[in-house]
Amino acid sequence: MMKQILFFLLITCVFTPMVNAQDSGVHFEKGVEWKQVVKKAKKAKRLIFLDCYTSWCGPCKMMTNKVFPNDTVGAFFNKHFINAKYDMEKDSSGVMLKKKYKIAAFPTLLFIDPKTEEVVHKVVGACDVKLMVEEGEQAINPEENLKGLRARFAAGERDMAFLKGYLFTAMYARESEDQARAMQAFLDVVPIRDLADQATWHIVSKAPLNPLSVPVKHMMDSLDYAYQVVGKEKIDELLKWMFYDYAYGIARWTPESGQPFNEEANDLLVKYLLRFDHVSSPARLAYVYTAKCAREGDYKGMLDKMQEAFSYNVFRENDGVTYFHLFMDQLARSTDVAALRRGIDWIDKETLKTTDLMLLSNLMRRRGNLLKAMGEPDAAEKAFELEKKYKDDWVKVTTRPKH
Repeated sequence: MMKQILFFLLITCVFTPMVNAQDSGVHFEKGVEWKQVVKKAKKAKRLIFLDCYTSWCGPCKMMTNKVFPNDTVGAFFNKHFINAKYDMEKDSSGVMLKKKYKIAAFPTLLFIDPKTEEVVHKVVGACDVKLMVEEGEQAINPEENLKGLRARFAAGERDMAFLKGYLFTAMYARESEDQARAMQAFLDVVPIRDLADQATWHIVSKAPLNPLSVPVKHMMDSLDYAYQVVGKEKIDELLKWMFYDYAYGIARWTPESGQPFNEEANDLLVKYLLRFDHVSSPARLAYVYTAKCAREGDYKGMLDKMQEAFSYNVFRENDGVTYFHLFMDQLARSTDVAALRRGIDWIDKETLKTTDLMLLSNLMRRRGNLLKAMGEPDAAEKAFELEKKYKDDWVKVTTRPKH
């Protein structure tokens, strides 16, 4: 069940060509509505295996051409499941199921109990032949599939091997809440010295971490020891991305999110960043300090903080672009006309610095939002038209055949 090495075989798609179905291997129900698949599975007393794909998904095409036609995969899946597949954007059942199961990446592979239509196991991303059979075996095991692992965790099971299995299963399924729970429990029982183990470190480095968690506090309180045992480069890389994710979340927070702002986490993050002597720390602090002004409605102060951060050149690569766009989005919540005009002028200056079509499209969207907040709908509409034009031009350029 562990399958750590094969973890890297999981890939999800962005934009690639159409998929063509195969007749051999896994026998999928063809031209059958979802309710009929459920009825058949109930009668056969089998789980449903559902391949959620789209016509533009490259990894989906790989699965169709290389994995599903395989005799070993076919023999196992035809014996244990009623198999179905739908285009999530074109088939009527697919469109419905995409909404029902909140499918956000492709391929997504679901194993469903027909009695309740509940997902008992899940994989997001493409698998090779070996992994596909392993996932099927795990799905039919009520103690080892995702549903079973959740139940065992809820019952208080905390054995190290169990936690590793639960964590990897959650990673494959892209279930962030499960990952967070399993990681928290895993780190609670793993001493820092064991992080030097390659398999253990792989788990730690791939799962979400919360700066407020006891393990992270312990690591920060023993940072020099962690450097000595694991290696400074590895620890720094882990903390860099953890602090980035948390600072980014702080920058995006608004009262409309429905979640109370966590002042304790904010203050602890600042404390950590001031201690974390890393090239990325000033940029993360810029996010946090600027976000404080936005939360307080001090948009003039927010813009001042932004200009200060850029003047000190604290950002690396595209981080400054992300920072700029995030706080221009925050500025659109303002009613301060002077601050809104200042933001628009700043965007206009940025447009003169680039010929990147997608960046220009993103800038025009922010410009339109600020103009809309100022009560200038006509000017805002022109900005949104430019946003679409730049995006369309970008699509034409990036999809143009290469000779």
